[in-house]
Amino acid sequence: MTGISNLPEIDFSAAHYRKAPLSTLAGYAKRFKLARSERGVEILDYDLCRDVIVNRRFGTAHPGLMALLGMPEGPALHYKRHSISFHNRGETRRRLRVPLTTLMSPKSSEQFRNGIRQVVHETLASLPRDRPIDLIAALCDPIPSRVYCYWVDAPMADADFIARSSHIVQQVHTRNPETTQAVTESFKALLEYVDRRIKAVRQAPSDSLLSQLIRAAETGQLSEDDLRNWVVKLAEANTDNSSHQIAIAVIELSSRPEIWAMLARDPSLVPQALREVMRYHPRSLSTSRETLEDVNLAGVSLPEGTAVFANIGAAYWNENYFPNPDQFDINRPDKPAHLNFGGGVFSCIGRFAVTIEIEEVIAYMVAHFPALRITKSVFSHSAMFTSVTALAAVLDG
Repeated sequence: MTGISNLPEIDFSAAHYRKAPLSTLAGYAKRFKLARSERGVEILDYDLCRDVIVNRRFGTAHPGLMALLGMPEGPALHYKRHSISFHNRGETRRRLRVPLTTLMSPKSSEQFRNGIRQVVHETLASLPRDRPIDLIAALCDPIPSRVYCYWVDAPMADADFIARSSHIVQQVHTRNPETTQAVTESFKALLEYVDRRIKAVRQAPSDSLLSQLIRAAETGQLSEDDLRNWVVKLAEANTDNSSHQIAIAVIELSSRPEIWAMLARDPSLVPQALREVMRYHPRSLSTSRETLEDVNLAGVSLPEGTAVFANIGAAYWNENYFPNPDQFDINRPDKPAHLNFGGGVFSCIGRFAVTIEIEEVIAYMVAHFPALRITKSVFSHSAMFTSVTALAAVLDG
C-alpha cells in the first residue's frame, strides 16, 4: 500500500489544463487512476469515481469546506450546518430527502414541464433577432432564475436577485476564503427573501412547488427549518449551475449546424443530444467527497478526513468507457451512466427538473432560431467547473 505523498501531482492552474481540461484529464487517466493536488486526492478512473460518489465510506465534504472558508457564526453558517449538504449517510439525510424525492421524481417533475415551457417561451419570444445579444444576460441566467420564481410563486421581477445570489453563494466551491464575506452576506439576504416567500405563499396557497413543500411541513414530513433550508437550496443550486449548463449546450449544439438542424427536424432527439453535451463538455468537472474512515482505495491509504475529488471530466473522456471520447456523438449508448448529478443518497434531487429546463430551451431554440450564429463564446475551467464567461449570438444568423 502506498501513501498520498507518493501519488503523481496535478496542477490545475497549469496553462495546458486551463486551455484543454478534458483532453488533459484524459491524458492523465491513461497514466494513472489516482493523483494528488493542492486540494486533495484526485480520482481519474470511471469505476473509482463512481465508487467514491456512492460508497458509504465517503461523505459530504461540506463541513471541511466551511472550516476552510472560515465562515463566521450567523445565519449563513446555521443554514449550511442544517441543510442536506452538511449531512452524511444516515437517518437525517434520508429523512430530509424523502419529501423532495417524492415531489421531484422523474414522473412528478413532469408536472412542472408546462410551466417551465411557458417561462422559456415568454423569455425567448421577446429577444431581438437582428443584432448580437448577450445570451448569458438574456437567456442563460433568466431561464433558471425565472423557473425558481415559478416554483415559489414569486414575481418574475425577483429573478435578477435570485440569479445574482446563486452565482455568489456558489463561490463556496472555489475554496477561496476571499469569497467568504460576499458568500455569507448573500446567503443572509437569500434566507430573508425565502422567509418572506414562505409567509406570502402560506397566505395564498396554490399548486406551486413551494405550496407542496409547505404542505409537507404541515403534515410533519419537514420541520420549519427544513422547509426554509430546502427553498434556499433550490435557489442556491439551480440558477448558477443551470445557467452555465444551458450556455454550454447552446455553444456545443449550435456550433454543429447539422446536429442543430437534426434536432429541429426531430425534437425527440434533444434529450440524447443533451446527454452527449454533458459528457463531452460537462459543467461539473469534479465532485468532492471526504473519507469518513481510513480507506484503502486502489492500493492507496487515505486517512479519515481526506478530501477526495471524483474527476467526472476524466471519467467521461476515458476511451475504455467512452470510445473515441473526443468525438461528439449524440448516438452514444446511455451506458455507462453519467455522473453529473452524483449518485445514491448523494444524487441531485432536482436533476430531472433541471434537465427539463435545458430540454425546453434547446427545443425552442432549434425550432425558432435555425440560423443562430455564435459571435463570441469564452469558457473558463477550474478544477471544479466549466463556466461560460461570455456568450453572444445573432439569433437569425
